Amino acid sequence: MTQTNPPPDASMPQPGYPPHDSDRLSQVALWSMILGIVGVCIPLTALPALIMGIVGIATTGAGKLRGQGFAVAGTVLGALGLFGSCLWIGIMLPALGAARQTAMELKSSTQLRSIGQAMTVYASSNDGRFPPADRAFEILLDEGLLAPEILVSPLEDGDGVSYILTGLGEQSFSATEILAYEDPKHMDGGVHVLFGDGIVQSIPHERFEEMLAEQERQRPSSP
Repeated sequence: MTQTNPPPDASMPQPGYPPHDSDRLSQVALWSMILGIVGVCIPLTALPALIMGIVGIATTGAGKLRGQGFAVAGTVLGALGLFGSCLWIGIMLPALGAARQTAMELKSSTQLRSIGQAMTVYASSNDGRFPPADRAFEILLDEGLLAPEILVSPLEDGDGVSYILTGLGEQSFSATEILAYEDPKHMDGGVHVLFGDGIVQSIPHERFEEMLAEQERQRPSSP
């Protein structure tokens, strides 16, 4: 009795012949999906996932490599990762800018307070009198009461003006009398003002101008 063997399965690679492309999984497509998944959490891999996904879609499908679903998933996830990165940057940049501005304003107010402390130390050694306004900073530097960097505001806008003395001649502990202030052009929301009691406050521009004008009107006129 003659035994007949079943015909070979056409879908299986025959001995001595390499497998068809359609039987092999695209590594590009697979890695596109892996990087896309990672890119949702770590944006650094989102762009490679998108590029590899596009390449994977082009090299997979009917008669080509397997894994087109992986490539599509990698492309979508990569695009989502990039969109999320752009959204995050758009949210964070203004917040970082505001935080930097706040830090500089805080530093500037601290420097203005240091100027007030130096003026007080000088006055305590000079019968309660402040140095002449036109040479005050030079004198305070010469006597080692101030470091040069204290006189340069982190908000300085390039005109060389950071802090301005009002010209008070005698030591004052008044909470309303202005001893010095920062260049009003440095901040839109107000002006850093140093009062006679050593306190620095941010005063709205209009209110500051009124206070300064009132102080000038009350200043004794020179003989």
